[in-house]
Amino acid sequence: MKLFHDIIQDVRSFMDKPRSSVSVKAFQAVSEIPWPEAGPRDIILQSDTGVELGNPRDQSVSFLVWTNDLSLVQDGSISLLGPDIGETDANRLPFGRVVLIGGTGFDEENSYARFREMDLSRYDISLKGYMMRAVSQYMREWSRISREAVENRFSLPLLGSAMMRQLKTFDYVKSVEVMFVTSSNPDVLELKQTGDRFIRIINAMTRMAEDHNFDCETCEFQPVCNEAEELRRMHKSLKEKQPI
Repeated sequence: MKLFHDIIQDVRSFMDKPRSSVSVKAFQAVSEIPWPEAGPRDIILQSDTGVELGNPRDQSVSFLVWTNDLSLVQDGSISLLGPDIGETDANRLPFGRVVLIGGTGFDEENSYARFREMDLSRYDISLKGYMMRAVSQYMREWSRISREAVENRFSLPLLGSAMMRQLKTFDYVKSVEVMFVTSSNPDVLELKQTGDRFIRIINAMTRMAEDHNFDCETCEFQPVCNEAEELRRMHKSLKEKQPI
């Protein structure tokens, strides 16, 4: 599938753009996560919070895209634009996260179900001192990191490694790359403009796959489908499976 190839390119262009005040740091994921897992009641209260990522008062964007072209994904690569958790005295950071997934067998019939499965897998990440507080349908993600975890050097590369490990439990996921942005609200907002294109595609897929609405004349996502051949094929495939 080439559905997100333009978005992948735009994300790379954003990360590679020269900046005078901050540069991108590169890390390699680790297969064995050197961090204890969280218990079932590992709730982080405001009073115990060291750093918040993507607080509602800050910019936040989080999305994942996939491709069957494994050459477009640098497996195990973690990029960070901005300070890591232990590199700032701020108790809040704007938060951008993009996950690139290279897989096999993605097609018009299974892509939406696989997306839902991959997207929900973030709730299964278990790291002591890390709590995802809220996620919305608008690609926002708000999480907390406890003071103790900050003192023990919890890091975004550690979080990225855990995300990769979780995603690779699916047999169709062959490579994963994670990009984080914490540099500034304007940077995350710029990244969100690319993410807005992703959410329009996902909303069009949702309308077809969950709402079973195939009336193109009244659909607000018709312009999106007009620009994406894969969405038109998905529309045709799902419509043909509907009972007469």
